[in-house]
Parts: sequence; structure tokens; C-alpha cells
Amino acid sequence: MPVPKWLVVARNEYRIRINSIRTIRPYFPYLVIALLAVYVAFIAPAVVSLFIDDLLAFFLSQVALAMVPIIMFIIFFYFIILPITYTLQGMQAGQVEIFLAAPIKPSDVLLGEFLGVMPFYAIAITVMAGFFTAALNPLGLDMLQIAITVIIFVATFLSALWIGTVIAALVRTKFAKSARGRDVGRALSLVLALPMIAVMYAIMGGGLLEALADPGTSGMVRAILSLLPSSWGAEVIVNFASNPGNIGAVGFETLTRFGGLVAFFVAVLWLGTKAANRAYSIEPTTFTASRAKPDGFFYRTVRYLGGGGSFGTLLVSVFKDYGRRLENLSRIAYIVGLIAMVNIFFGGGFDDPEAALLMGLFLFPFLAVLVVGQVTAGGKESLFIYKKTPFGVGRFVKARLLQGWLVAVPIGVAITVVSMISIPQTTLISLLTYTGFMALIVAANVTLALGLSLLNPEFSENTRTQMFGLIVNAQVAMFVSLGIFIGSLIVLDLGFLNTVLLQTVVIWLLGIVFLYLGKRRFSRIE
Repeated sequence: MPVPKWLVVARNEYRIRINSIRTIRPYFPYLVIALLAVYVAFIAPAVVSLFIDDLLAFFLSQVALAMVPIIMFIIFFYFIILPITYTLQGMQAGQVEIFLAAPIKPSDVLLGEFLGVMPFYAIAITVMAGFFTAALNPLGLDMLQIAITVIIFVATFLSALWIGTVIAALVRTKFAKSARGRDVGRALSLVLALPMIAVMYAIMGGGLLEALADPGTSGMVRAILSLLPSSWGAEVIVNFASNPGNIGAVGFETLTRFGGLVAFFVAVLWLGTKAANRAYSIEPTTFTASRAKPDGFFYRTVRYLGGGGSFGTLLVSVFKDYGRRLENLSRIAYIVGLIAMVNIFFGGGFDDPEAALLMGLFLFPFLAVLVVGQVTAGGKESLFIYKKTPFGVGRFVKARLLQGWLVAVPIGVAITVVSMISIPQTTLISLLTYTGFMALIVAANVTLALGLSLLNPEFSENTRTQMFGLIVNAQVAMFVSLGIFIGSLIVLDLGFLNTVLLQTVVIWLLGIVFLYLGKRRFSRIE
């Protein structure tokens, strides 16, 4: 009987993963199962008990029990978007071509690769489940109930991971055909994280825990979540906690819900393979000539702000290159959405304008990095073009700085105004004063972020590598901004207005120094 091709792919993928431990490869599954069993049964509870006393452990177990459906839903959703985001960030058309050129069906490749790495995903999920079962340990669950809980975690989240893998494969087929499609995919990869962040913020500061304590609201939320597979296992865990050490009392419900979860996992594997076979396709690339429309009022205004002439034309060109990439626009949408959610879920207790501005002070450096952090996205070829023109590098840096101000400063001003007008104590004088300071701080952060980007240019076309550079620059910018603010407010004991004034001056000085050093380094690249 011939071996299924997906099984051959899975076996090869599994062997690649454990090739470095070849001597114990035959015993690897048994060793892992034994170690994980010891970890879940003894190590995780012992580690938790070292840091948490009995009373606090019991309280945490009650909170964890009440949050089981929400926790399962959040992690289920995360495991779905994880492969989608990973695929969208680094899509290449060649990946689709390899699937179609292989002598086996795309579903065999996809399913084989997933099953080959599934044991390693299962190990990571079991480690995560071990801490959860350790939190429920004060309730008195027996070993069989703990084992079933771990299996529920593994089956639920592997199902979500497979669903995300299939969706990612279909999305790759859809968007990897053209440069525009890849740009759309990279834009979506960032925005996809916003719903999960919204749920987390709702739990931490949005009153979701209080709402779940209300019988009417909790019943509605549970009714909605019960439609998802993540809640099937959650109901089993809740029943275990209600009947610790007595699985027979909930045996029928455990069998039906746990069996339904396993059946769902098998069903999504089968449906995913069918979807992959039908959806994988690629069409011949067609080339179309595009026509540039005359500049409208906006770009004429940008050219006027650039002083007209050749520099105004360069500024418009830089602005067009930035605006036509949906990835850049999605980053702006991400940071604006993040600030909006912070104000919605954490802004209810603000009773003065100064408190309303704190989160903006913390997130404006991140906004600046997202706006000007990819100054080298055009590659070294663009740099060499500017280097061949008189004062080309300096004019390019100046254009990128002005473009960053034109994008980030209006956003910062709008966020500041919206945050302050919701506070009853806000006066016109305070509104104008703080708005002016925030505009100066955003402009200073843009200058600092551009300098950091020039000091550490990233010419790689790999989106993940570019994102890593952005994250590093964002951390540096946020650390500088927060350090200055906290040092001025707490260490020097200055008032809020004086702290903002000092922060503005220091960030401007640092930004000018980093921009000068970055321009010198950027102009010397060969």
C-alpha cells in the first residue's frame, strides 16, 4: 500500500526539526511525553507555589475560572492570526509557484508541513497549559482532569493554528501575484492585531471583568462565545472545577464536548486540505501602463510648503512614494487606533487635561518611528541616485524630515485636541498651550526617529527584517522620551508644564544631533 504523500512530507519535516539530536531521535517522543507529564503534574504547581501563597492562589484560581472562556477565545484568535500575519509580512510569489510546480498536490505539502511541526507546537501549548492548570490546582482537580484539560488546550489551539495556516495559504495565493497585492497584505498584517488588543484592553481597563460579573451581561457574552470551538473545551474545564476529583459527575458532558472538539479538529484538517487544493492558482502576470494624473490641490500645497522649484518637486515625489504604499497608511491607522482604544478603555477616570495627555506623550515617539522609520525602503539604488546629484543626500533627508512633520504633527495635534476637549476642566488657554507643546514634541520625535533610522539603515527587502529595525528604533525613541519625562517629573520634581517644556527642549537637541550624525553616516554608505 503506497504511503500518502502528505505523510512523507510530514515525516521529512519532522526529521529536519530534530536532525540536531539524531542520537535520541527514536526516543524523542517518549522522552518529551514523560517530561511534559512531570512538568504539568509537579514542576509547574511547585513553581507557582514558590511565588504565590495559598490564599492568593485560591483567589487567582477563581479569577482564572471566571475568565476561562475569554482566555480560550483570545488565545484561539491569536493562533489564527499568527500564521496569517507571518505570511503577509514576508510573501513572495515564488512560494506559490513552488507549490504549483511540485509533483504533489498543494494540500499534501500544506498538510504535511503542518503535521511535521505539529509535535513542536503541541509541546509549546502544553507548557502554556501547565501554568494554567497550576493556577487551578487549589480547586482540587485530579490527574485525569488535568490531563484532559491539557489535551483540550492542545486540540483547541492546534485547530486554530491549522485554520490560520490554511487562511494564510489562501491569502498568499490571492495577494502574492503582484507588488500591489503584497503591499495590501503587509498593510493587513499590522491591522489584524487591533481586535485582539481591543479585547485585552477591555479586560484590563474597559470593565469587561465587571460586566462578566453581572448575570445578564455574562450570560450574553457566554452565549456568543459558546458558538466558538474554544468555548466547548472551556465548558469542560468549568465543569471540572465545579466537580474536582469527580469526573463521573460530568462524564456525559465531558464526552460530548470533548468529542466534539476532537471531531472539529479532524473536520478542519479535512476541509483545509480541500480548500487548499481548490484555491491554489496563479495567473500569468499582465503588464499595464499607468498614467500619472495632474497634481491636485493637496500636492500643489505640499509643493508650495516645500518652497516650490526643484525641492518642492522632490518633496511631492517623496510624499507620493510614501502615500501610495498601503503599508505606511496601515501603520498610521494602527497607532491612531491604539491611542483611541487607550482613551476609550482607560480614559474614563481622567479629570484633568494633564492626565489625558500622558498616553500621547508615551506613544508619540512610536508614531514618529512608524512615519519616518523606513527612510531606506527604496533600497541602495535610490540612495545612489541621490548621491550622484549635487547636495542630493542632504535634500533627500530634508524632504523626508518635512514629509514626516506634515504627516505626524497634524495627527498628534488632532489626538491632543480630541483628548483634551473631553475633559470639562479644559480651558481655551490650556488647550492652545498644550496643543502647541504636543506639536513641538511630535516634530522633535520625528527628527529623532529620522536620525535613528539614518544611523541604522535597513536596505533589506524582507519585511520581517525591516520590522525588527523599526521595533529597535521605536524602543530607543520611547526609552529616551520616557526617561526624560520621568526624570524631570519625579527626580527633578518639576511641574507637568515645566516637565513638558524640558522634555521638548531635550528631545529637540537629541534629534538634531542624531539627525546630523545619521546624515553623515548615510552619505558615506557605498
